[in-house]
Amino acid sequence: MSVDDPYNLMRPETVESLFYLWRFTGNTMYQDWGWDIFQAFEKNSRLETGYVGLTDVNTGAKDNLMQSFFLAETLKYLYLLFSPPSVIPLDEWVFNTEAHPLKIVSRVTSGQSLSKSEHVLPTRPGGRKEGRTGHN
Repeated sequence: MSVDDPYNLMRPETVESLFYLWRFTGNTMYQDWGWDIFQAFEKNSRLETGYVGLTDVNTGAKDNLMQSFFLAETLKYLYLLFSPPSVIPLDEWVFNTEAHPLKIVSRVTSGQSLSKSEHVLPTRPGGRKEGRTGHN
């Protein structure tokens, strides 16, 4: 992929970046840019049965495929870009590379307790030589 490539597959990376930039800065400019992207999808890629990528953004030539990541990631990040920060708060959740939210959990050893404001990174489970943690 290069800057000269004329296609648009509606990949999520740009919208994902706009989501994080908006959440961390609160600057609504990133929402404006996301809205422009969404409107371009509606204008250029929307069909009666879904959305398709463009093989050439200059001519508007469409391909014959809706990529699964468009629904699973691109639209999810667009939704979150316009949702309040209380929807999947980033101090409680992290997204994996496929945009699945994973709850951040604390690992506490026996006899300890944590207040709600404390965060502890989970330890790496031991391998066969080190002995397993948790489920032996």
